Amino acid sequence: MVRRPRMLRPALGYLGLASLAVAIALAGSGLSTGSPASPNPGSKSTLPETLIGGPTAQEEAASMAALHDWLMKEVPAGVLNRSLLVSLTEQEKAELKKKQAETTDRGVVGRTKPIQEMVRFSNVDATMLSTGPRQVGHGVLAPTADGGFVWAMAIEAAGAGALRVHVRGLDLPGDADLYFFSTQGQAFGPYQGKGPNGSGEFWSDTVFGSQGVVLLRHYGPNGSADLKGLSFGISDVGHIGQKFAGDLGISPESFCSFNVSCIGNASCTIGTAADPAKSAVALMQWINGQFIYTCTGGLLNDTVSATQIPYFLTANHCISAGADASNLQAYFQFTLPCGQTNCPPQTQPGGIQRLGSTIKATGTTGDFTLLQLNQTPPAGSVFLGWNNSPVANLNNHPLVRISHPAWAPQAYSADHVDTTAPTCTSWPRGQRIYERTDVNGTEGGSSG
Repeated sequence: MVRRPRMLRPALGYLGLASLAVAIALAGSGLSTGSPASPNPGSKSTLPETLIGGPTAQEEAASMAALHDWLMKEVPAGVLNRSLLVSLTEQEKAELKKKQAETTDRGVVGRTKPIQEMVRFSNVDATMLSTGPRQVGHGVLAPTADGGFVWAMAIEAAGAGALRVHVRGLDLPGDADLYFFSTQGQAFGPYQGKGPNGSGEFWSDTVFGSQGVVLLRHYGPNGSADLKGLSFGISDVGHIGQKFAGDLGISPESFCSFNVSCIGNASCTIGTAADPAKSAVALMQWINGQFIYTCTGGLLNDTVSATQIPYFLTANHCISAGADASNLQAYFQFTLPCGQTNCPPQTQPGGIQRLGSTIKATGTTGDFTLLQLNQTPPAGSVFLGWNNSPVANLNNHPLVRISHPAWAPQAYSADHVDTTAPTCTSWPRGQRIYERTDVNGTEGGSSG
């Protein structure tokens, strides 16, 4: 038994941001780096460092496959054929399309849909547990051979390419776990106790496809006793749908069919200063209010050689609130081999998923947010080195970038600092790096 197991950037990039209070050499939209500037007296720096340990991609796949196999066997009969149907209204679709057209720094990839599903188990449910399956809410409750129980509910979201669920009021006994999975092979959990952040409220991991299954498993022997009064809510579904790419005038030369033509595959560019960033950068997806957003960020090394804290750097205009950070879904190692054009759909990014983070520092001056991930990054991940020597006034200083434009696999672009560029109101040079594009480009979602 398995137990507990990103508007196209113009030729002159006025919006390049300098991260970590303007001074750090990792700068720009997405995660950029350049040749280190001459250090100032008293400057600080640290070298890149590869993660020690962490599960490999093969280990991740094997563990998920085992968990998924077990969960599919635990689903009570009939659950998968009687999904709770959820669909966006025409007004909600129009609001999403409008938001996607308006937002050019962060990508918008979906929206939330309230469902207000309450799962309450009564004394009658507890008393009659041993008599066999019975409907509770939109799910099915059934006894298990170990004296526990299983309850499961399927959710079907019309037109969705991926789903998340918003759980509220979770407070499970120690011998019970909650899971979220798809029938197509993805499985996440267990979510235990009061959930990942200890508040009882959280957004689940993301599963691909239009159907997801919420499953509660109690392992016995006190199933009936623990069932009495147990309740939680599924208040919303995160409906991740295709971006309205048809309005973008896509050319067939695009990296992916949904990208603008200047996007370049990072896997086709090797031997540059951006190489380490490929193992540090992750696609970001999170929920804020009614909408689901995407940006780019990357792991950042600390200054203590004995520690490997999963610090993760992105932009303040991407994430600046704790609630957003807590539901962050990061996708590491999301790449496409050079020469391939068969990109996955925007709703189904590849890579290895990690859920949740906390904000350690954030600020609009310099447009930065430093997060700490809740889960260990995958094996082979790199914590990027950095120095705090300013580069915003070093004309022609090279900058290179790895990012995830419009939810595409890792893309590469190169720029240089342009000190002749006019500055924007309230964005002085220094707080922002003004740059000119040399190779490839960026797109909504490259920010970070």
